[in-house]
Amino acid sequence: MVYINLLPIREIKRRTRAIQQLTVFAFCLVGVLILIGAVGFYQQTSTKKLTRDIASLKAEKQRYNKILQQIKKLEEDKKLIESKIAVIKQLKKTSGLTVHVLDEIANLTPTKRLWLETVEQKGTTLNLSGMALDNQTIASYMDQLKHSPYIKDVTLIKTDLKQYADRDLKSFQLTCAITIPGSSEEETTAETSPK
Repeated sequence: MVYINLLPIREIKRRTRAIQQLTVFAFCLVGVLILIGAVGFYQQTSTKKLTRDIASLKAEKQRYNKILQQIKKLEEDKKLIESKIAVIKQLKKTSGLTVHVLDEIANLTPTKRLWLETVEQKGTTLNLSGMALDNQTIASYMDQLKHSPYIKDVTLIKTDLKQYADRDLKSFQLTCAITIPGSSEEETTAETSPK
């Protein structure tokens, strides 16, 4: 006897396989969607956190900007105070210079052979004019002035023969530079020149 299988086994197996494949596909699709959702949620959370961080950094920057402005103001005040201190130091250093120069001139002037008529100071230049008994007295006086620590570059501008009290005397004009002992020429010029 011949048995005929009326059940469509191949068709059932094919349908079962198709259902299994659809189920696996659906699970994979759900997994991918869950993964995409998780990544999206993570990115959204990261974006919110970064936005909060940016806002807090901007607020902190504003706070630091105020501090930076105060620091800039303090630096400007410091520079102003330092310049005032430098001026005070310069004034202390040069305040006695004229007194020392006049003292040097008074000490170096031979009272019996030479006398001064005018002493004029303009910045670091000193102009002297006076009368002397002879040219040797003038030359000796110039040498003495050159050896002073406060006077340098002594130059004879002119000499003339003048009659004074029935005597022939030598009228002279000298120019020289004033210096602070122990300082360079540039410092002296900068310190004693008017601002």
